[in-house]
Amino acid sequence: MILIVDPVKGGLDNTTKKYVSKYFPNDEFSVLSLEEGPKTIESFTDKTLACSKLLENLDMLKNADAIVINCFADPCLFELRENLNVPIFGAGETTMHVAAMLGEFSVIGPGDNMISWTRIQAREYGVFDKLTSIHKIEFSVDDILEANEKLYNATKDACLKAIDNGADIVVLGCTGFMKIAERLKEEIWEEFQIPVLEPLLVTYSVARSLSLVFRHGKRGLFSGRVEK
Repeated sequence: MILIVDPVKGGLDNTTKKYVSKYFPNDEFSVLSLEEGPKTIESFTDKTLACSKLLENLDMLKNADAIVINCFADPCLFELRENLNVPIFGAGETTMHVAAMLGEFSVIGPGDNMISWTRIQAREYGVFDKLTSIHKIEFSVDDILEANEKLYNATKDACLKAIDNGADIVVLGCTGFMKIAERLKEEIWEEFQIPVLEPLLVTYSVARSLSLVFRHGKRGLFSGRVEK
């Protein structure tokens, strides 16, 4: 069974489960959030705190067939690969690679640090040459989770800027966008025939397929610590 990990303190389990179940109604999967940890991931400190809590609870993760980290910042992605013997898929890494296969892409997301952070991710994941632009919206992650019309309009405007800048694909750089993603994807496709990738759905789709045929190696990059 695939385990979707919300690496924040409670509150999103039901929303996440309903969203994925709408697209995969016959799938059996679980959603796990932290009992203690950051409320959102909006800084490197939040990311580190979330990872420390996940590493304290490896026993809750190790029996999954695959794990999806439900955050575009990919907290604890490499650390979990190092400590567990199941495939780990980060929403940011997976979605950027899918976007890079489809063409050149832009990323839209929240936070003053979003532009620099996305560049760091794109370099680390080897897709920087496919990244055409990054567009910040003036909302927090909490604002995104509220999913009001003002947020929708700002996000759509950012999509239009990305398309004007030459993006073949638009990537939503926060899994909280799931609440507005369906409408946004439909409208952008109808007007421009440009795909908009929502990272949780993309990553879950990849995980349910690839987890059947591989797991991460335990030599080289992730050889530092292996669970016996």
